[in-house]
Amino acid sequence: MLFRFSVALPALVIYYLASCGTGAWCFGSQVTLREKGTKMPETLCDMNVVSAGFPHRTAPLLAREQQSFPSMVSRLFTQSKGGAETYVLTAEALFRALDSKEPGRAYCAAFLIGRCRARDAAVDGTLTRRLEELLDGTPVSDVAIEAGMSVALRGDLKRGRETLLSRLNSPQPLGDQYKAAFYLAELGDPSGYGALVATLGSEIPHYRLMAMRHALVFAQYDGQKVGDVEIDVRKLLVERIQDPAELVRSEVPFYLEELGVPDLRALLLPVEQHDASASVRTAARMVLDRNR
Repeated sequence: MLFRFSVALPALVIYYLASCGTGAWCFGSQVTLREKGTKMPETLCDMNVVSAGFPHRTAPLLAREQQSFPSMVSRLFTQSKGGAETYVLTAEALFRALDSKEPGRAYCAAFLIGRCRARDAAVDGTLTRRLEELLDGTPVSDVAIEAGMSVALRGDLKRGRETLLSRLNSPQPLGDQYKAAFYLAELGDPSGYGALVATLGSEIPHYRLMAMRHALVFAQYDGQKVGDVEIDVRKLLVERIQDPAELVRSEVPFYLEELGVPDLRALLLPVEQHDASASVRTAARMVLDRNR
């Protein structure tokens, strides 16, 4: 089976989704990103978004990572979410970003190292070791979470899971726990569901939005109990229809569509007709038009 995606930012890149031959799904790409001003050859890295043997890293979740990959490469160099420039992803660029004093660059590098492979095997091994060295220190929470997941994707499940659990159970900084919960669920551990639910109750709309975006992975565990809480992703999303923030409500229709709820039209018709926000009504109408 072959799926094609066209990505406009930062460059037009054609990707494919194909079976890796072990029951896993992977995305591959041809490198078309070029770093300006490169004066000597560096070790190219190819996108390698794979399930890595974790069945809960499903095709829709992998598609999300594949779609975000070019933007993350751009941010590695520019710390912005897009632009006219294009860049090549190299191991050396990743090393420099890990050494940077800018947490945003280290964050991008920690994410990308888990989703790419250097064309030189020895250099690729060094990428893994640099992640481990990063975790030996005291990285900020969001960098540690990305590094932990990338270490797991590169083969050290024990180290990766321990890192994610430590961040899940840490009270600081408030708000990062949902991402640790999300990655743990991808690794087969839904124990962070309560943290995601708690984030949905945050007073900060951005945190509620991000928790909602990351709820999809838990749909695979629907009906299971985590402590006294039964996993029910549909319920979480439906509750957000009444969220006080337009920012959150405007994305609810798309995540209900992605979840594939059978009563999609019944849920969204009242939103399309009565929500106070024009952007929320438009979002509901777009989804309804696609699902007639």
